[in-house]
Amino acid sequence: MDTIERLLVFGDIHGKWDRFMMAYQKAAFNPDKDLLIFLGDYLDRGEQPVPVMEWVMEHFGQRHVIFLRGNHEQMFYKAMKDKEESGSLLSFLFGSPKALWLNNGGSITYSEIQKSGRKEALLNSWLKLVEQLPLYTEVEVNGRLYWFMHADCEPDIPLAEQKTKTLLWNRSLAMHPQLHQGEQTIVLGHTPVQALGYKAQPQWLQDGKLVLMDTGGFMENGCVSCADLLSREIYQSSV
Repeated sequence: MDTIERLLVFGDIHGKWDRFMMAYQKAAFNPDKDLLIFLGDYLDRGEQPVPVMEWVMEHFGQRHVIFLRGNHEQMFYKAMKDKEESGSLLSFLFGSPKALWLNNGGSITYSEIQKSGRKEALLNSWLKLVEQLPLYTEVEVNGRLYWFMHADCEPDIPLAEQKTKTLLWNRSLAMHPQLHQGEQTIVLGHTPVQALGYKAQPQWLQDGKLVLMDTGGFMENGCVSCADLLSREIYQSSV
């Protein structure tokens, strides 16, 4: 790819607009010099989903900005399409795709969308966007290969052969970093680092080849974080 000065990545935002803006402004992204990658989970749980939606839709497709899909985008998509996966464990536990989404933070998002007075326009626009969000991306910078996805992967399997459930839902590498013995750098969101016993900042594990970016943006003791993977400089909202 083009020569870049910074390889910036954002962890989960979860509707925390103020926290996101604080981190984004600190990062001072420059599309002429940087590449910016988002790991998904833009909405749900947080109380400010509408401005986050509008910002993502405005910046989607812009130069040197990549938005990935998270499990919350997947839940939203299936809720709107309402095509239940018959016999799945999630369907058994929550009853329907809509119930799964609403019970996992989607109720806050739906309520705020209704209050906006632009319910149909926002839902339809967001649905069209989510359909275009990839499950993963890979980038090579300075001879080093980086894999990005929302939740997890199997390091020894090519990205194109990974299971959707693994990429969006699993936590194997976050919980067992030693499973990654490969040469590529794997960058994940999805699992708040606080839940793993770390402080609320991005974590470089396995000699820097596994990076955990979810710093619990929606949590009281959490924050939204961005990091430059090349320098390991961190930009985040106040905890």
